Amino acid sequence: MKKRLSFGSYFSLLAQKRIAWLLLGLIVVAYVIILGDQSVLRYNVFKATAFDLGNMDQATWNTLHGHFVEFTNHSDNWYGAPIRLAQHVEPIFLLLAGLYAFGSDPRILLIFQTLMLAAGAIPVFLLARKSLPTLPLLAPVMVLGYLLAPAVLGENLFDFHPLTLVTPLLLYAVLALTYRKHVWFVILCILVAACKEEMGSVVALLALVAIWKYRIPRLGSIVFVGGIVWTLLAFLVIKPHFNVGAQQDNYWYRYEALGPTPVAAIFNILGHPWIIFGVLVTLDRLYYLASLLRSTGFIALLAPEWLIPTLPSLAINLLTSESFQHNGVYHYHAAIIPFVIIAAIHGTRRLYLYWYGLRDEKEEQQLYREDTALGRTIYADGKPLPGSVALLNWLRSSALSIWHWLIRGWRFLVARLHLSSLTAGWQSRKKLLRLRMKDLAAWMPATWLQGVLSIWLVCMIVLNIVVIWPLLNSFLADHRPGPREQHIQQLLDMIPPDAVVSAGGNINPHLTERRYVTVFPELTVATMTPGQYKMVDYVIVDLDNASPENKSYSDNFLDVLNQIQRKGEFRPIAQADGVILLVREKNIAQR
Repeated sequence: MKKRLSFGSYFSLLAQKRIAWLLLGLIVVAYVIILGDQSVLRYNVFKATAFDLGNMDQATWNTLHGHFVEFTNHSDNWYGAPIRLAQHVEPIFLLLAGLYAFGSDPRILLIFQTLMLAAGAIPVFLLARKSLPTLPLLAPVMVLGYLLAPAVLGENLFDFHPLTLVTPLLLYAVLALTYRKHVWFVILCILVAACKEEMGSVVALLALVAIWKYRIPRLGSIVFVGGIVWTLLAFLVIKPHFNVGAQQDNYWYRYEALGPTPVAAIFNILGHPWIIFGVLVTLDRLYYLASLLRSTGFIALLAPEWLIPTLPSLAINLLTSESFQHNGVYHYHAAIIPFVIIAAIHGTRRLYLYWYGLRDEKEEQQLYREDTALGRTIYADGKPLPGSVALLNWLRSSALSIWHWLIRGWRFLVARLHLSSLTAGWQSRKKLLRLRMKDLAAWMPATWLQGVLSIWLVCMIVLNIVVIWPLLNSFLADHRPGPREQHIQQLLDMIPPDAVVSAGGNINPHLTERRYVTVFPELTVATMTPGQYKMVDYVIVDLDNASPENKSYSDNFLDVLNQIQRKGEFRPIAQADGVILLVREKNIAQR
């Protein structure tokens, strides 16, 4: 006879559900208000940067005006044409341009980014409620772990990136799978792939997990093939086409430790696989992995299959020589965080089922399984592809054969190397650990784990923020707009909207709603016509903020500024609070 909840237990569970929904609303509203304010404030006080808010704003504005993803802000890794397709393949800009239809302003992108990340809390909450139906208060704790993950906070605060959108989109894709909304799943996968060129590989691996966990071989196979084809098309066709004249991929310099070119790196790794370990096994990379898992209290490790789709992003971040890609606070982790959260949810469920088993509460365990609606009642078999049944049977039999050979090899080693004592010791320790766990489980009911895990997760969330705070704090504005910002805006208003401008890194995002703009000390702007350039009409720089990106691009920032004035090419026409505006001499004559 199926065990039923008592009236008191039902009332308690109902109260917990209401509290959980209330906490979800409070957390999301607080996140939107605080993070939205901080991201916009960062722009208002001229702390946002040319790389990347200026680039994204100009690409969005140009797309709206018929020049698909063109942008002219140069950087030190610039090789191709002045179009983002030479660096990244991001068709999502076609949709983002619609945000500018009623008014162009980079703050729209910042607010949209905040709202999208906050919206990701809803699928986290619903997935946690569905996987942990008898533990409703863990759902808002999982939401807290998601929204306060340093990677989410960092990608929200540091400018705008289309890649950031994959964080909520992937969460909604898994939610669509869970509720068998296959059309929405496909749409969301297309949107994810449109955010950046390697996201097709993430979608492909998610499709493999979907085939395994949700039993949809036909749809999963189609999505898998589509993701792989899109990734190959982006890397092998689109980027090289727009990189005409470039000697190498725009970002391969970050991976030159593996080989001078991608093809050389592949052969180098195949011939010398140990070079991978030389790159990967470092303290900063291990620390990076720990920081990704810490916000979920490392519970994600209990469901490692959900971490499979993170492999492309992890490879990109771990194999690079650039430390900022694995410091845990930028947008490079956008496709990792969703699966860490999902793995933590499923890992928590497995922990509860294991705990029920330790307590020999078979009825409770069965009740829990029924409440989560596991099995074929939800994850019904999909229609297989023609011939896929024979292929799957062959793969299954091959895997079993390999497994049997491994077992035979292990037994041979045990017999030859006299390892039986070691294996016996391991088995005894394993049995002892289970006995100790049973003693602990006998003392602590499974329902108590909700409180214990909630405290553990909150502690890990706080610890993660404290550890990473120096990096996050560098993104925050240290004051509210005042007279200085007003004076700078007055200088910006003096620049005609169609003028070609070279602006300092922190001024640049306020001038990128035009077709031609670059970052000082560049004085020419490339056009889509090869070999043709536009001369800069105006120069505006903040002498009090020679940003690191400017220094990395040119060591003679001030030398160039003095030189163009000394030669008479440009003349100062206004200056306020350390910001100087110069105009080319011919423009003065025309005025």
